[in-house]
Amino acid sequence: MLLERCFNLAEDIKSVGIIANPASGRDIRRLVAHGSVFDNAEKVNIVRRILLALNTLNLDRVYIMPDSFGIGNEAVNGLWGEEKENFKLDVEILGMTVTGTAEDSFNAAVLMEEKNVDIIIILGGDGTNRVVVKALTNTPILSLSTGTNNVFPIMAESTMLGLAAGLFTKFSDEEKEKVTEPIKCIYVIKDGKIEDLALIDAVVVNESYIGSRALWHTDLLEEIFVTRSTSYDIGMVSIPGRLTEVKVNEDGGVFLKVGEPNQKVRAAIAPGVIREIGVEDWRKIEQEEIVELPVKKRIIALDGERELIIKKDEKVTMQLSHADARFLDYKQALKLADSKNMLEVL
Repeated sequence: MLLERCFNLAEDIKSVGIIANPASGRDIRRLVAHGSVFDNAEKVNIVRRILLALNTLNLDRVYIMPDSFGIGNEAVNGLWGEEKENFKLDVEILGMTVTGTAEDSFNAAVLMEEKNVDIIIILGGDGTNRVVVKALTNTPILSLSTGTNNVFPIMAESTMLGLAAGLFTKFSDEEKEKVTEPIKCIYVIKDGKIEDLALIDAVVVNESYIGSRALWHTDLLEEIFVTRSTSYDIGMVSIPGRLTEVKVNEDGGVFLKVGEPNQKVRAAIAPGVIREIGVEDWRKIEQEEIVELPVKKRIIALDGERELIIKKDEKVTMQLSHADARFLDYKQALKLADSKNMLEVL
């Protein structure tokens, strides 16, 4: 009886995870392009605003990824005056080894899922979100843009995201499904086994070694596979965006070959960097469709970063599918909460 009661109490815990990547928005594209800079002091301010919002909603706990800058600790220690006196939120910095690499975000996501957090808030760009989504099997996410390539995460006030995430923990399972959306992704399959995934774009590059991870040159591009294609997104996805539209919330994607042009497009491949790209061929891709690549040596870049070395004898296919995690529509969450008078003061 006691064990059963403890188990039920554990199930009732309402908790949120926060993963703030201290390295997001600080890669080499800051030197070759003109991207905005989100320094770690600003990330501290963003996390603090999230915590202050969560503090008003009687959550049980918040878990924060540790990092070398100490974003989580700084966010809490910087509280002062009335906000400090009224701060009752149980904030725990995860006990994990900090490596200063993408492995930190991955490991933090795994630990948070093991602790059954209701949702994870991510501060980062496309690359950070890709790493976190790879680690998750069922935990939804809410992502705030603080990176270079910012197609996947959203731009919004962190106070409102904190409120939405906290309210989300109190929804029923049916309501949680209603205010979250599936996340499209591209699985890279090597010799029949899923090797990695991309959330926005998987790009085949005619190179034999990785070198700098950030991708901004266009002369070596061969194939581009995207989960969305719009006229207003930046990065490699902006190339097919000149040709057709596939929205984030609709099935399908686009596969494009770069080469001797049947047509040329002018695309914004990075902040302030616009290039003319020759398009040999392109077509729309159906959800769950598999594209087979020619067998040859190459590099595959995922969401703007060179990640995979493909040997000349390895068979590679890409499949447009859905990730296991879902994405919280914070506006819908707040709208649902208002319809239930969850923020009404009695």
